[in-house]
Amino acid sequence: MASAIKENMISIFYKVQFNKTDHPQYMKKLTKLYEKTDLDTFWEHFVWCLKVPLSKSQQQPNVVNTLEFCAKFCMSFYPSSDNESTESISPFLSKLFHFLLSSHNVKDKGVRFRICHFLNMLLNSMGDNAFIDDNLCDQITVSMMERLLDKSPKVRAQAVFALYRLQDPSDEQCPVIKMYLFHVSRDPSTEVRKAILATMGKNQKTLQAAFMRTRDIDDSVRKKAYEFISKVTVRSLTIEQRERLLKDGLKDRSEHVRTCVNNVLLPAWLRYFKGEYMSLIHALDAGIGTESATLALQVLFQNADLNTLLEQMPIDKNTKLIPLTSLTNENVLYWKCIIQHLHHLSSTEELELIIPELSEFCKYIRNFVAFISSQSHETWETESHKFILLQLFEISTMYDLSDEVGRKNLNEVIIDTLMSDYCSTKIIECLVSHLTKVVPDPSNLLNAVANIISEIRLPLKENVVSQQITADQQHENNMQKTKLKVEVMELEEELYQAIKEQNFLQADSLKEKINTLKEEINRLCNTPETVTTEENLREKNDTATMVKCLDILYVAMQSIRVLTPTLRSLMCLVLNSLDHPHDSVHVLALKTLCVYCILDKELAKKHIMIFFYQFSLEQENQDMWVISLKAIFDLLLVYGLEYFDIVPSLDNNSVHNKSEKTRSLYTHEDSIHEDISISKRTEIEEGPCNFIKILTGLLTNANQDLRTIAAEGLCKLLLNQRINSSSLLSRLIIMCFNPVNVDDIYLRQCLSAFFDCFIGRVPDAQEMLESAYLPTLQVLCNAPDFSPLQEINAYHVSRFILGLTRRGCQKSSGQTFYTHNNLAFAILAEILNPESKIDQEILIRSLTDLCIQLQDDNLSKQNLQKAIKNVTKMVMNYDKRLLKYIQQFKQKLEMPSEETEIDMEDDSDTES
Repeated sequence: MASAIKENMISIFYKVQFNKTDHPQYMKKLTKLYEKTDLDTFWEHFVWCLKVPLSKSQQQPNVVNTLEFCAKFCMSFYPSSDNESTESISPFLSKLFHFLLSSHNVKDKGVRFRICHFLNMLLNSMGDNAFIDDNLCDQITVSMMERLLDKSPKVRAQAVFALYRLQDPSDEQCPVIKMYLFHVSRDPSTEVRKAILATMGKNQKTLQAAFMRTRDIDDSVRKKAYEFISKVTVRSLTIEQRERLLKDGLKDRSEHVRTCVNNVLLPAWLRYFKGEYMSLIHALDAGIGTESATLALQVLFQNADLNTLLEQMPIDKNTKLIPLTSLTNENVLYWKCIIQHLHHLSSTEELELIIPELSEFCKYIRNFVAFISSQSHETWETESHKFILLQLFEISTMYDLSDEVGRKNLNEVIIDTLMSDYCSTKIIECLVSHLTKVVPDPSNLLNAVANIISEIRLPLKENVVSQQITADQQHENNMQKTKLKVEVMELEEELYQAIKEQNFLQADSLKEKINTLKEEINRLCNTPETVTTEENLREKNDTATMVKCLDILYVAMQSIRVLTPTLRSLMCLVLNSLDHPHDSVHVLALKTLCVYCILDKELAKKHIMIFFYQFSLEQENQDMWVISLKAIFDLLLVYGLEYFDIVPSLDNNSVHNKSEKTRSLYTHEDSIHEDISISKRTEIEEGPCNFIKILTGLLTNANQDLRTIAAEGLCKLLLNQRINSSSLLSRLIIMCFNPVNVDDIYLRQCLSAFFDCFIGRVPDAQEMLESAYLPTLQVLCNAPDFSPLQEINAYHVSRFILGLTRRGCQKSSGQTFYTHNNLAFAILAEILNPESKIDQEILIRSLTDLCIQLQDDNLSKQNLQKAIKNVTKMVMNYDKRLLKYIQQFKQKLEMPSEETEIDMEDDSDTES
């Protein structure tokens, strides 16, 4: 009997693994078998069969099918929600859960994985309205939370899925949610973070956690985070969060993430607003998130019906314009984006329906400026008007400029607007950039710019302004005087009667009225027929005026390639602005001066020290330092260090003083910014390159912007072979790994791109990296206890450098040069050096990462083998566990380099 039951059960288990459609019929057979068999016997054979798929860790469809069948069968014994209060869990299920929960921590990780997987199937097999016993729920929760701490990431991920139905997002103290929140932000495994985002319930805390994961290092995790957020209403996010989500998502480096934002998140938000684009723009705040809103509309327009888009246009069909009183940030941005979209599609017919001729549009802009100038406004209203004006001028850039009359009108509107009080920096940039197309000749353009600047600073002087009084006005004046005289006579009669009746209070009141009327009569009598005024104007030098003029000049110079006489005449404006008391003027003057220096090498040599001088000023204006630093690097890249000949032109004292003045700015650092001293290295930094030491001091500045710009500039100088310094290369390598820079995403991307290009673009890259290898490890191993460099794994840095040099091993000039051969000798010598301060374990492990080429050099091979023997003897005395690395290195000496692979993957999981 028992054998027959076992054979039947084995047959059922065998057949259900192939096709899910057969599960119902075999479910009935297994149920009948259960009904006619005692519980202990049935359980014995059932669990024997169940252990087979539970012991298979491979992702095979047969295993999954079998476990799904078992889950459905087991859950058929679970009491329904209607019997919650009257029926307890069945003995069979009690045995099943006891078996699973007592086996979840077995040694085999494959079994742990399958148990978590099967628990997830069991809970998912319950209905949507299923309940679970409190004790059982607690037991599963405790067991699976223990598995969330499992060493295997795959087991942790399955534990996440098993806990899915046991979470309660409405409970702020829910232990499952708390574990989810911890692991989604801290777990090193990509798979675990993805599993949590796929299963985590929706509440404000989990939403914020998903929001943070949109900047995860892994593409698939970021994609899951955007999918999670797309299922939450857009109202749950702040405007700032919406704007950042779109800005990051639409520009993400991963195509999969961008596709998710384009096809999932944005359509979900648009559906929430019932397909109304203007409501979506309002939710993004067009004035603040203009770029994000524009990108979002461009994406949504790609799959939208043109008729639907045009129907939402709030324009007057006759004038093809939005009425001035109806202009808002939202509808003008939508209007602009529709025009750009149609222009991109070359849909001329549809475009003509929503935009008038250029001359009419210029008139429209003039009317808008007149409209907003007609009355005073609040600050926020003024900013809104400037935003609308900017959008209107951006629409004007879509026009064909072949219309001569329209082009002339546009030219006049641009010039008039530049001289008005409604120009923000963005408007100036748009207007002047467009003016270069309206007036394509550089000389005419610069003459126009010079006239605009002159007019802004010193408007045309009008010596006499006459106002003629017409005959009608004179007649009206006489009539008014006659009327007032009659009123005076009537009041004097009343005054006489009041005095006669001794009503003195009334008499005083009447007397005052009479005096007022007589004064008015005298004023009318003294009004001349013409009014003449003289106006003495002085050149404006206020901050707003200077900022506006410099902005116009700076933008205009972006399209100029030659320094013209007109530009030279305007240079006095720039140099004088360097003495302006307001920092914003000073910053703009430095930016503009840099462009002058790039256009003319003599000016560059004459004025470069102005940029260095900014670092010795008493005030610590970060913007001024940032602009000056960018200018210095630009000029060094364009002309090279030798052209400026900075060091030879100064005596030793001045060099010393200059260095002291410059360094004094960089001593005000937080304790986390540790200065890296590499004083004992042999520098390739003589002559002009001593000047680079001033700039390298900025690499440890407390200000993040200065550190980043200094690193970026020095990387560019190295890439363009303007400088050659192994110590600088060492500093940059350490910056890559320094935990202080972990949040500086731009700096990390910059350094990553630099090292990718450096090894293949710079001929001396191999020699520089070779020279930087040991000094870099010395700095890390000798870092003080309080230094953040203590947190860096020096072995990871070693692998990084060796990985770079391995990529660059190549034949040059007919001779074989292998950097790793030299490094092998250097590393072995350093290991045997009793005074070495580098951790010997790091050096010995690094030997296994070398790619050695000594097939035709027996002498070098013998020397290496001799050095290895000495190292082996030394290791035998103090740390035998390192012998395995030495043995691996020995094997590489007998192996061609092509067969040697370096595993660049970290031993740990991917960091979040």
